[in-house]
Amino acid sequence: MATFAHELSHLLGIGDNYNNPFSDPARRSYTGPWSMLSRGSFNGPGGPHTRWQIPPLQGASMGSLHTVRDKHQIQLIDDTPILQISRAALAESGPVVAELTARSVDPGTSGIMGFNISFDAQGDLSPACNVTTDPFCDGGRYNNYNLEVIDRMGADSFCPDSGVMISKTKNSDRQQPFQWTIDANPQDIEVIDFYLPNGTARYLTIGDYRQLADALFHAGTRSGSEFEHVDEPNGLHMYIIDTRRDNSSVLHYTVGVRALAGSGASKYGVELSEGTIESASASSLTGAGVFCSFSLENTGAAANSTSAHPQNLSAYLGSDIYRLSAEIDFEGWRVELPNALAAAKFGEKTTVKVAVGAGEGYLTEATVSLTATSESDPSVKTTKTCTVSP
Repeated sequence: MATFAHELSHLLGIGDNYNNPFSDPARRSYTGPWSMLSRGSFNGPGGPHTRWQIPPLQGASMGSLHTVRDKHQIQLIDDTPILQISRAALAESGPVVAELTARSVDPGTSGIMGFNISFDAQGDLSPACNVTTDPFCDGGRYNNYNLEVIDRMGADSFCPDSGVMISKTKNSDRQQPFQWTIDANPQDIEVIDFYLPNGTARYLTIGDYRQLADALFHAGTRSGSEFEHVDEPNGLHMYIIDTRRDNSSVLHYTVGVRALAGSGASKYGVELSEGTIESASASSLTGAGVFCSFSLENTGAAANSTSAHPQNLSAYLGSDIYRLSAEIDFEGWRVELPNALAAAKFGEKTTVKVAVGAGEGYLTEATVSLTATSESDPSVKTTKTCTVSP
């Protein structure tokens, strides 16, 4: 089925977007298992070494969905579920924050499937690189960044992960690669591909599409992935802020983007409440730990923005993104932030939590300090405490 879906896509007017995993010089996969026009057509329970079977009941039995970029090109979707964002306008409007729905689910008339962040007339400002000497060189000349959510359901069931894919895209598919996945874990994945008859292990090549199996971005601090991507040459900072599943188990991610060049004329502010403990006891403190809960309020004031985004983004403006840090300077205690990011609209509140636990020799009481700093204006910050005792 996957091969048919891939080839039939060409009849709708779109080209291939894959590399040769054994090329010399080596070249990293473009969009790997996340795209039907790349190696997503290999997806299935048996992997690529079983896709030659007829009929293909394992590898290639169920290819991935098309990326949001490709869905749009072949007219499976229109502009409605994609936020059209201008890089230049971000510096005037401040951050854009929205909740995205997994691409395998119809987001409905009011839902959002992805971000398209245009580089505008300046184009891709990434420094030049050489594809013949650097396998990780994307080739440059991109027009946009895309953000989309992938979940292992529907036709994406055999994708290797769920999370947020960040990619650079071109408006035309005439030159490969026209989409390049940003790898949240660019290091060699070090997975054995097969064994030779003499027992020698052969590992995945740098160009193998499975090197991108851990490429997706995740919310939170200990996911094994990253929760932000900074592209300094292109002046953009992208955030994976939070995640949730709704009552139907549909996956959603709250994501944001801001310009490094500025955050507009809005006044930014933040306040934290004093922290409160959620059901502390001696056994919970020395076991899994407890949460200190804080209320974070965006005390800033939005300016009237006349920024020239390609569409009216007023529903997704008027927020700030905050970076959180926590400390506990007491012997025998440990502290972790489940999420180092939070977002709130001007005048609104959100709840943030700090995980606290005690080990051997802990004192009977400790104080946790939480600091929230505005990403739009780092001079805006506040610190509050939470007292923990059995």
